[in-house]
Amino acid sequence: MNECEAGHNESKMLTSGGDLNSDKSPALSSFERVMAAVGTEGRYQKLLLYCFMLPLSFYSPFGASSLLLMLSTPTHTCHVPGRGEDFTAEEWHNMTLPWESGADGTLQHSKCFMFNTTYSVKGNTIIDQTTTTKCQFGWDYDRTNWQETAVTHFNWVCERASTVTTIFSLAVAGNAVGTLLLSILADRVGRRPVFFLAATINFFGVVNMYMPTWQLFTAARFLTCFAFFSIYQMPYIIMVELSSEKLRGLTAALSFVLGTLGMCCVALCAWLLANWRTFGILCHTPSILFLLYWRFLPESPRWLLAMNRVEECEAIMTQVASTNGRKTPQDLRRLLQEAQAAEKPASVRDLLKHKMLRKHLLIATLNMVIFCVVYSGIVLNIHNMTGNEFVNFFVLSLVEIPGNLLGMVSAQYLGRRLAIIYSLSLSAIFSGLSSTAITDQWLLVTFCGLVKLFVTEAVLVVYMQIGELFPTPLRSISYGVTAVTGLSATVLVPTLMALGNTDKKLPYYILSSLCVCGAIVSTFLPETLGLPLPQTVHQANRVGCNQPYCAIITHWTKHKTAPRMQNHNKMESAVNGTSSL
Repeated sequence: MNECEAGHNESKMLTSGGDLNSDKSPALSSFERVMAAVGTEGRYQKLLLYCFMLPLSFYSPFGASSLLLMLSTPTHTCHVPGRGEDFTAEEWHNMTLPWESGADGTLQHSKCFMFNTTYSVKGNTIIDQTTTTKCQFGWDYDRTNWQETAVTHFNWVCERASTVTTIFSLAVAGNAVGTLLLSILADRVGRRPVFFLAATINFFGVVNMYMPTWQLFTAARFLTCFAFFSIYQMPYIIMVELSSEKLRGLTAALSFVLGTLGMCCVALCAWLLANWRTFGILCHTPSILFLLYWRFLPESPRWLLAMNRVEECEAIMTQVASTNGRKTPQDLRRLLQEAQAAEKPASVRDLLKHKMLRKHLLIATLNMVIFCVVYSGIVLNIHNMTGNEFVNFFVLSLVEIPGNLLGMVSAQYLGRRLAIIYSLSLSAIFSGLSSTAITDQWLLVTFCGLVKLFVTEAVLVVYMQIGELFPTPLRSISYGVTAVTGLSATVLVPTLMALGNTDKKLPYYILSSLCVCGAIVSTFLPETLGLPLPQTVHQANRVGCNQPYCAIITHWTKHKTAPRMQNHNKMESAVNGTSSL
């Protein structure tokens, strides 16, 4: 007998993926009754969302996205002294620099070679246009957009250009390692302390701006990147574990929208400051302000319950009820003790031990790999686009706002599964079309923007669904494992995008193929629309059992496959009252 059949014998499964409310275990019924009683959409949740989560979401891209702009490589050519006043810059370039074919097939002055030039004691310049040599006197950089970047400061061009790719790759590796370590730590010591640790690490990224060598610069960046994902992930998990299904969707959408606005401001700040060091200091310094939330940010009550810290859980639930204008249940301690008594110790091994959890983890991880590679590919390929990089970055960031709003609506009405499938399918189409618009700047930016829009939608929906597929004791590590694997895959993205130097169409072909694979893989995910968060491993392992592969469950059809779930939602709405968002 398989695990799904065992679960079916304990309580009837529904074709929507399993009615968790039919599970009579105290871990679900007691705790969900407590959550409904204290309120899951009240003033407490709104204060946490609008006063903390959204400001943090706005700030988070400043650390995560700043490196892309700080490592911008401006147009450059060899510096050849001796021009004097007799020649214009263009005439001097024509005399001293050979011509070569660029990545787009057009002729341009060489970036890394110059004609062999000698200088006499009388100050005469002798140029031999039959032989070339590497740049002997440094480089002249286009200062139109940047007065200085890390690349121009350290001269990471030509034979040193691979240093930029190495830094990008190690930064991604640092993010992956940090996300995994901090996610494991969060399931052991709590979401709250890990967030404040991440904020502190991010603040010390300021030190990165003063490293004298590329080795020290890379090492400091590797450590700073530990915090980039966790600084957002931890408060998001706390918010999810305190909120209703409706508010979870709103939280994901609004936080992603604010993150998009933050990215737009990153481009604006970089353009205004035009200096990588000043820009980097601005990006990392504000994280120290989030330490002021020490007394405001609560620990997740679901996590406290899972850790047998009933008294602390009770204190937070009492505070939630008071802030929401609710009466604290008289039997609150008893209900929490009942819920805690049903808790069984959970470990990372449970993610691999149980069939359904293993399947969901594998699919979610594959999805995250595809999302991260495609998303990062579009962002990093800004350097292969023509035109102003700040405008390109701004436009490609701005399109995420409709993507996030579309993700919120489609996840709520079309369901998580269908929303992911159609958004990735459209991403594949527009990635393919991008390869046909290489020479048309605005058409290329438009197609890439549409790819980013629909990938953003898919990322938001999957991010919501991961929290709905895995139990409370393993929710943080589940986010961590999927994110780390995805981030690890992006180590290869700089190399992938470097293929654009040979053929600008090739990266788009690869991204389109990945989107097609993602759409196919996503068909094997269960639908979680309308299901409450699983508290235990047993409940999470039953999500998706007996759900037909071809089932299409939407806002309009879920009541046909999960009538008892609908009744539960009505009961929760009645308990929550008429509070509006």
